[in-house]
Amino acid sequence: MAALLRGVRAGRALRGLCSVVSAPPAANPQCSSLTRGFHCAALRLQDESKSDKPPSSSSTTHHEHYQAHSAEQDTAAASQDASTSDPVAEEASRPNTSYQDQSGEQGEEYETEEQLQVRILNAALEFVPLHGWSMEAIAAGAETLDLSSASTGMFYNGAGDLVLHFVSHCNSQLTEILAEQHKQVQLGQAEQKSTADFLRDAVETRLRMHIPYIESWPQAMSILLLPHNIPNSLKHLSSLVDDIWFYAGDRSTDMNWYTKRAALTGIYNTTELVMVQDSSPDFQDTWNFLDNRIQDVVNMAGTAKQVQSTGEAVVQGLMGAAFTLKNLTGLNQKR
Repeated sequence: MAALLRGVRAGRALRGLCSVVSAPPAANPQCSSLTRGFHCAALRLQDESKSDKPPSSSSTTHHEHYQAHSAEQDTAAASQDASTSDPVAEEASRPNTSYQDQSGEQGEEYETEEQLQVRILNAALEFVPLHGWSMEAIAAGAETLDLSSASTGMFYNGAGDLVLHFVSHCNSQLTEILAEQHKQVQLGQAEQKSTADFLRDAVETRLRMHIPYIESWPQAMSILLLPHNIPNSLKHLSSLVDDIWFYAGDRSTDMNWYTKRAALTGIYNTTELVMVQDSSPDFQDTWNFLDNRIQDVVNMAGTAKQVQSTGEAVVQGLMGAAFTLKNLTGLNQKR
């Protein structure tokens, strides 16, 4: 305030002096010297008033800009800390990349045609005891999934697709069981079985999966023997036998690899035929037959004579299986 008053007084003095300076000089020498004295005093007052002025506007503007910038940085840091500490706020700040249809409902994962077929066939197995291995069972399974019976048009092989699906599913189940047993042995949680016991248990476990459908299983076997189903049927059978021998510990790379698998294939097929005709409690006659055949495979030597006899036994077993199957399905009856 004092500086402001001094500035006002200096301004008034300057205006008075300027009027005196601008006036024409008098002829009197004393007036001329007085004028110079007032002029010097006015200059000193002007210098004093400049020193009392506040800072320039440019420096003030720079100071205000610095303060505003610091305030913005503090605000941004505070908001970042708040979002980090609050998971809900952080989740809300993320962009929504999920798909929604026009009604606002969340989109579901797309189901392929193969996945839909698997669901229908799994549902159809429940109706096999009632409708057999047929398109009627597949249609009934589709209806339980709220699908039209027209969806059976996806199964070009008809009942063959249902039988092959069941065989593949059972093989996968057995592989999982054998893999789990092998893991327990490796961890020391179970004892290692002998080769004979392992083969017997594996084949019995696989054949027991047919029990819920044993009444209609001869029909399934005849479907598997149809010419267009034979390639897939043999593929599933060879995969089954190979997995059993693998988990049994067989790592042979010579001729024994083929003879062991051929022998086990014949044993599986013949035991399966015995099972569909067995009426003993819990199929005990079938398992006794299996014990005898497994012991023959384990005792099999690697000589050429035994290989030849084993091959002949396999062929005879397969031929007998086909003949028995014809009798069971009525294809060998005279008309």
